[in-house]
Amino acid sequence: MSGISPDALAKTIESTLQDYVDVTEEACIKGVREVANRCVSELHSAHPSGSGKYGSWDEYNASWVKTRKTSKKGVYSEEVHNQKHYQLAHLLENGHALRGGGRARAFPHIAPVAERAEETLLETIKKHIK
Repeated sequence: MSGISPDALAKTIESTLQDYVDVTEEACIKGVREVANRCVSELHSAHPSGSGKYGSWDEYNASWVKTRKTSKKGVYSEEVHNQKHYQLAHLLENGHALRGGGRARAFPHIAPVAERAEETLLETIKKHIK
């Protein structure tokens, strides 16, 4: 009776699973990178260009960047943040107290982009796996 040995079967299964891990890891990296790029471009256009009543949004919009982070365990992530005006980003997103009393209105522009990113990340990764 001819057949495959248990050791050969185990090695074949292991190599097949390792190939799948490599493909899915690469798809996850591409998906995270694509979604982060999309977030940065959406935040760049979150506020109108040109000068308004309180000055220009151009410098604030242009300072959105992404930073790649990789841990020792192979966890890959991209962080999108405002490099120059990070304090202003929080104040604009949530509103703030005014010097003379009252509150400034909030300009929620980060939370909607983050929600869209969470919703589209899984579909983007599935697209890259196929």
